[in-house]
Amino acid sequence: MTVRVRFAPSPTGKLHVGNVRTALANVLFARKEKGEFILRFEDTDIERQVNDAEQNMMAALDWLGMTPDESITHGGEYGPYRTRERAANGDYTKALDTLFDMGLVYECFVSKEELDMIRRMRTSRGLPPGYDNRHRDLTDAERDAFRAEGREPVIRFKLIDGEILFEDLVRGTVRYEAQHLGGDPVIVRSNGIPTFAFAAAVDDINQKVTHIIRGEDHVTNTAIQVRIFEALNDGKCPKFAHLPMMLDHDGGKLSKRLDSLSITQLQENGYMPEAIVSYLAAIGTSTDPQIGTIDELAERFDFSKIGRAPVRFDLDQVDRLNAQLIHKMEWPEVKDQVLDMISADMDEATLESFWQTVRPNLQRLEEVSEQFKLCFADIAPANLNDEDAAYIAQAEQTLPQGPYNGDTWSQWVGELKEKTGRKGKALFMPLRLALTGVEHGPELADLLPLIGEDRARNRLHKAAGK
Repeated sequence: MTVRVRFAPSPTGKLHVGNVRTALANVLFARKEKGEFILRFEDTDIERQVNDAEQNMMAALDWLGMTPDESITHGGEYGPYRTRERAANGDYTKALDTLFDMGLVYECFVSKEELDMIRRMRTSRGLPPGYDNRHRDLTDAERDAFRAEGREPVIRFKLIDGEILFEDLVRGTVRYEAQHLGGDPVIVRSNGIPTFAFAAAVDDINQKVTHIIRGEDHVTNTAIQVRIFEALNDGKCPKFAHLPMMLDHDGGKLSKRLDSLSITQLQENGYMPEAIVSYLAAIGTSTDPQIGTIDELAERFDFSKIGRAPVRFDLDQVDRLNAQLIHKMEWPEVKDQVLDMISADMDEATLESFWQTVRPNLQRLEEVSEQFKLCFADIAPANLNDEDAAYIAQAEQTLPQGPYNGDTWSQWVGELKEKTGRKGKALFMPLRLALTGVEHGPELADLLPLIGEDRARNRLHKAAGK
C-alpha cells in the first residue's frame, strides 16, 4: 500500500506556522514512508476567500521545501484539487445519492430561529447544546408543507447512537458516544454546498488517502467522519493522527490573519526555511530542534515522540536555529538576497569582506541592512560625557592613516592605552559608540577596515563634539 496524505487548507488567508506544522507532519511522514503528499483546497467558504491565497500558500510551501506531489499546478491521477471543482464533477452528489439509498441522510427544514431555541432548551435542561434530530422521520406531506412555506432544507447525516472508536497514532484509542456529539450533523448546506466533514471524507475516499494527519481541534469531526467513511467506503477508514494544538507565545490561538507568524512575513524578515521547518519538526516532541533538510527530518520523524500537551511557538528558538544557519553561509549563497536588502555601489571583494565581518552577529538576514548602514552610512553622533568626549578627541588625533588592515585596530588601541592609561571597557566602549553608534556588534578589528579612515575620522570628530 502506498501511503497517501493530504493537506487541505481553505484559501482564506496566508499560511502561518500552525498550518505549516500540520502540513510538515504530512510531508515528513510521506517522505519517510516513500509515499505521496497531496495539496488540495477546500474553497467552499466563498465569502472569506482571499484573492491570491492559493498562490501565496503554494509559494510558501515551495520555499519551505514542501512542494506537493499532487496539486492544482502539479496535477495528478486523482484530481481536481479544489472542492468546488470536485462538486462540479458530481463527486458529492454521487456520494449523497448513495447515502440516501442507504437511508442515512435526510432533509431538515428547521430554521435558524428554531435551532437556536432547541439549543437553549437543551442547555436549560443540563444537556449539551445541539440539534435534537426532530426532522429525521418527516413524511412526504410534511416536507411538502415546509417547502410551501419557502423553507430550503439542509441535508443531515443520521448519526446512529452507539460507540464510535478509532485508533489515533498520537492519542491512542479514541472513543465517542454518537448521541453525545450534538445531534445529526449537516453535511450539505441549504445552498447546496457540502460541509467540510462531508466533502473532506468524500475527497479522501476518492483520492485514496491512507492517513489523515491534522490538528486535535478536528478530533470531534473525525468521530463524525468515521461513520461517513464506514458508510461510503465499505466499512474502511484511513488512519488518523491528531497533533496537539500549537499556541502563540502568549498562549493564544494562532490565526491565519496573524501576519507576524505568516510564512510570507517570516521570509521577509530574513528567516531561513531550514530554521523554520527544523523547529516545527521538533516542537511538541521529546527531542531538541536540530537543523536538517526535509529528507533528514523525515528520517527522524516518529509519531510516538509527539506529546499530547498544547505547545507554544517560540520565535526565539527559531532565531537560534536561524543564526546557526547564517553563521555557516558563505557569500555566494547569500549574495542575491543581501543585494536585495542594501544599496551598494562597491566592488565584490568589499562586499564579501563585509559579509564575513557581520555574519557572526546576525540572527536574521534582514539585519544585514542595519549592519551595512553601520559600516558605510552616516550615523548619529554618539552621546558621550565630557570625559569620554575628550578621550575620543585624543583618539582622533592618534587615528592611523589608511588603508587599514586586520592589524590596524590593535596598533591604534595599543597606542591609546599607553597614552591615556585607559583599559578594558573604558578603553573600548567609547570607541565602539563613536565609530558605530551602538554598544554591541562585530569585532572592531574587522569593522575598521570596512569603515575606512575618512569615515572613521569623521565619526570620531562628531563624537568628540567638534
